[in-house]
Amino acid sequence: MPIKVQPMTGVLAAEVTGIDLCDLSDVELGELRALICQHEVLIVRNQSLDPAQQSQFSARLGPFGEVPFIATMDEYPEVIRVVKEADEGASFNFGGVWHSDFSFQAEPPSFTILSAVDVPPWGGDTCFTSMSAAWAALNRAMQEKLHVLDAVHSARDAYSPKMQGVHSGMRGMEIVCDDSANEQQLHPLVTRHPETERTVLFFNRAYVRDIDGMTTDEAQSLMAFLHLHSTDAKFGYRHRWQAGDVVIWDNRSTQHFAMNDYGGFRRELRRTTIAGESPKR
Repeated sequence: MPIKVQPMTGVLAAEVTGIDLCDLSDVELGELRALICQHEVLIVRNQSLDPAQQSQFSARLGPFGEVPFIATMDEYPEVIRVVKEADEGASFNFGGVWHSDFSFQAEPPSFTILSAVDVPPWGGDTCFTSMSAAWAALNRAMQEKLHVLDAVHSARDAYSPKMQGVHSGMRGMEIVCDDSANEQQLHPLVTRHPETERTVLFFNRAYVRDIDGMTTDEAQSLMAFLHLHSTDAKFGYRHRWQAGDVVIWDNRSTQHFAMNDYGGFRRELRRTTIAGESPKR
C-alpha cells in the first residue's frame, strides 16, 4: 500500500498510514524522513514497538544521540523509559515544560521517536509548536533584530545538582544531576534547517537562559516575548496518545511539552533520539 498522509492542522503534524515501521524499504524510509521534515511532527498508529524494534527503526534514521543525565534501559542504552506511576499524582512530570530535546548540546538531536506503551484513559497529551511557523509570523523588524543574535543554552535549571530533589521524587525513572549541567552552549537564535532550508526560530524557554551581548533586563524581556509568541496555539498541535502510537518529530524546528493532568493513572512511553548537527545561522 502507498503511504497515505493526513495533515492534523494547517501548520504542523500529519498522520501517516499504510506503513509498518519494522518493515520499511529504503525508498519508504526516505519518504518517511522527508515527511517528518516537511510536517515537523509525524504520527504512526498501531505499531506497538518493543524496545528492540524501536531501536532498530530509530537507527535507520541515523546514529543515536548522546543521552546525558537520564538512565537508559540496561539492554538498550539508547532507549529511555518515560514513566510516571499512578500514585505519583501531580508531582513532577518529565518533559513538562516547553523545550527542544537537549538543545544545550553542541550538536542537539535531529529527531526524537516516542512510542506509547501504557497510556492513561485521558490526559498526558504531548503538545507541539512549529518554530518555523513562529519565525515566519514575526514582522520584518523583529526578524532583522533576531537574525544576528546568539542564544545561551544551558541545562542548569533542569539537571544541575540543585534540581536533584525534584527528579529524585520519580520512582519510574533515574535521573542523576551533576555540575556539567552548568555548562553553556551558544547557538544562533535563527537557524537554517539543514534538510528543508526553512528558516527556524531556534529557541526554547527551558534551556535558553540568556541572549549573548544583552543586558539581563533586555534578555529577559526578549525571552519572555519569544516564549509567548512561539507557544501561541495557532502554531501548535496537541497529540492525544493511543496505545501503539509512535510519534516522530524534528527537534530542529519544534518545541514540545507533556501535559501533567493524569494523576491516578500510569503513563509509560519509550524515547530514542537521533544525533543532529551544530545549528547554523
